[in-house]
Amino acid sequence: MISHAFARKPLPFPAVPSSRALPVLWSADIDRAAREHAHEVRPHEAAGIVENGYYVRLDNVAPNPETEVALSDADRVRVMAADVFFHSHPGGPACPSQEDMQFQLDTGLPCVVYVPETNDLFAWGDMLPTAPLVGRAFRHGIYDCYGAVRDWYVQHKGVLLPEGARGWEWWSKGQDLYSENFARAGFTVLPIAEATQPGDLLMYRFNYKVLMHAAVVHTDPNLLFHHTAGRSEFDPSRVSGFVPRMRWVRLAYSAVRRTNG
Repeated sequence: MISHAFARKPLPFPAVPSSRALPVLWSADIDRAAREHAHEVRPHEAAGIVENGYYVRLDNVAPNPETEVALSDADRVRVMAADVFFHSHPGGPACPSQEDMQFQLDTGLPCVVYVPETNDLFAWGDMLPTAPLVGRAFRHGIYDCYGAVRDWYVQHKGVLLPEGARGWEWWSKGQDLYSENFARAGFTVLPIAEATQPGDLLMYRFNYKVLMHAAVVHTDPNLLFHHTAGRSEFDPSRVSGFVPRMRWVRLAYSAVRRTNG
């Protein structure tokens, strides 16, 4: 494990937080080395790990290194013993891809991504601290409507709902994120008018074939908590917060309640 000499407190959240806090082990020296690596290998994606208090570069052996990362068998083994996994997204997107999210779930490591062109660094993983529920900037896969529901449940119910690996605009590409994961988590359908208990969810389809948005009934049943979707995968103008139930209930397609605790 890393020496305490290299550990530090998570960086403070900016005024409008757009990702989970960086890992405690993400020191200033590691940050500098990772960013330098990403700039040096552009337009290829950089890959690296935090190991024993240092940033370690890994070779990206993907056939298309401009858009993906692949590692040798030896490096994959090394990753599993690391403290943090890092890679870059030259040219974007400014959010984790579905593959990125699945990798994080499979390894259990905190993940950090850097977009060199915009100097944008973000992190995710359930082991990392979250910002307050209200006032988060939209970043798909981290602070989005699905993430808002999960974090509300952690803070108000002490329940960790399943994470779902998802790519930007999954709702238009055949993925049924809400139905698949909420059924596993013990949610059952109920009439929209009866969804008045804290934690009940109003579900929305808008003009799509699958459920693609959710709002949580807050402790005050006249308020719903949600995160409006961004116009792009990263949209700081769209922030999480409360809306009046009476305004949003008219648009709901269905409602669900968690019935197993």
